Amino acid sequence: MTERVACIAHAASADWERLPEALAVLHRRFGRVPVYPVGSPGEAETTVRELAQEVDVLIVYGGDGTVHQVANGLPAVPAEAPVVAVLPGGTGNDLVRGLGLPVDPVEAARAIVDGEPRAIDLLDTGTHRAVNGLNAGFAAAATDILSRRAKLVLGRAAYTVGGLIAAVQLPRWPVRIEVGDDVHEGEALAVVVGIGPSFGGGRILLPGADLADGLLDATVVPASTAKGELLAALARNRLPEGLPRLRGPSARLVTDMPCRLDGEAVPTPGQVRVLPGAWRLLLPRRV
Repeated sequence: MTERVACIAHAASADWERLPEALAVLHRRFGRVPVYPVGSPGEAETTVRELAQEVDVLIVYGGDGTVHQVANGLPAVPAEAPVVAVLPGGTGNDLVRGLGLPVDPVEAARAIVDGEPRAIDLLDTGTHRAVNGLNAGFAAAATDILSRRAKLVLGRAAYTVGGLIAAVQLPRWPVRIEVGDDVHEGEALAVVVGIGPSFGGGRILLPGADLADGLLDATVVPASTAKGELLAALARNRLPEGLPRLRGPSARLVTDMPCRLDGEAVPTPGQVRVLPGAWRLLLPRRV
């Protein structure tokens, strides 16, 4: 049976000009793919709601923010939702990094053209679904430090520059996080909760996190963390060793830190839980 397919593409994607080449790779499987450009806030989510019952496969071309919108527009029951194929066209592309896909959109298309649907987890915050996770504290402040123009000029390096600036300033907040029976409470510089390992364009903040194991991972950067140690670790695109690490199906979080959910600014959620196998992604076949 022929698969019905459509593509939602963020018109301001960093690699917008690569979309025709990526779709040409997928033509062997899907044939001609109609493209629905999106750009304004919430437009991708609205378009997904309109297309969800009409297609079997939904190709998404954009960054983590666009994929975030798509996940929030899908039907809640996975069997009623189309399979999603992600082509990275953003700056961070942390979801595809966590999935082990190439961050080049054409190479990603080659990787999934003969792929199969696979159930992947989502996070639920009560008001939003998340495809990767949240970072709160100086990690979130880093995204706000640089202007949109600076981010367009610097690309992925903007995350590193912003992160280093925020780490030098080192604001701190009181925080309490509970994951199962594990509790961490005290002043902290940052909290990261997610199902994927990569944040901020390839910074591995949750090493070992698995997008399909039904569990979330969380880590806290205590206020007592030495600035030099933190800066040295961030320069290597990670956090210092030995930080508190928590793992479970849900987390409770009490803090007024600034927060980014899949890179989007939101109030820090008080409750986060895993939705196991909540959507299906087209991924390379297992060997």
